[in-house]
Amino acid sequence: MNTHLLRFRQRLLCLLATVLVVCPASAAPKAAAADSALEDVRRYIEARDCEGAVSRLKGWLKQGEPKVFLLAATMYDNGLCVKRDWTKAVDFYVIAFEKGLPEAAERLAAGYADPGNGPDIAAALWWARKGRSFRLPACRVSKDVEDDPEGFVTELGVWPQERLTRCNYMVGVLSTISAELSYPKTASEFHVGGDVTLRFLPGQARIEVKQEESREYALLGWVDGDAFRDRWRPDVTSSFEKTMSKLAKRALARYPQPAGIPADMKVETTYSFSVVFE
Repeated sequence: MNTHLLRFRQRLLCLLATVLVVCPASAAPKAAAADSALEDVRRYIEARDCEGAVSRLKGWLKQGEPKVFLLAATMYDNGLCVKRDWTKAVDFYVIAFEKGLPEAAERLAAGYADPGNGPDIAAALWWARKGRSFRLPACRVSKDVEDDPEGFVTELGVWPQERLTRCNYMVGVLSTISAELSYPKTASEFHVGGDVTLRFLPGQARIEVKQEESREYALLGWVDGDAFRDRWRPDVTSSFEKTMSKLAKRALARYPQPAGIPADMKVETTYSFSVVFE
């Protein structure tokens, strides 16, 4: 059996679309507290006070907030104010996922698919399935082994290496986009939403992005006339497409394209940016 698959099975047994990107119009108390924690740590990072950032992070981790675990994982994943350590990043990502953040699974999939971390193809495929945007029929396992770590790895063990490599590439690119996608700041400020279609052509190492529509949501509080006019400025309405295009370019650069993928192969998904009032 492939050593990567065997290593994944041993570790996993020990651990035992449309993507909706939401901009909350008004945060619930718990969400507000989580955002305050993130902002607290980020202030220290931006001030280049890594000792302070790590100290504040440790304090917030004791509160058990999922987003703080995701932040800790991201810091270890990227070597931000701490020594880069993929193993520690995985531990924090898993906790964040178990606490209800699907984007943590996408970051795990993206990280395991990254050549810098192995890659670990079985782990990448396992976690990709648990994210929000796994739309790859060619990379699915049988339903009866989807949640069985040992059966999952055994089935992957009979896949041709070409299929494993191809799926690892597609999972890496798409998971990076889903995991790192955020609501554009300008659109968020003006409560503008929209849909963006992404077409991934893995055989050409190319991603096409097309904005389908924009829509308005209510502006809360006192609003002047300029705000209504400004929400339809080009830099606001096109911010979704620009954000997606920039992220897609970075995702493609992260993973080497394997040979042999048919040029006409494509994967399409729609990202819907919506404002939710709580």
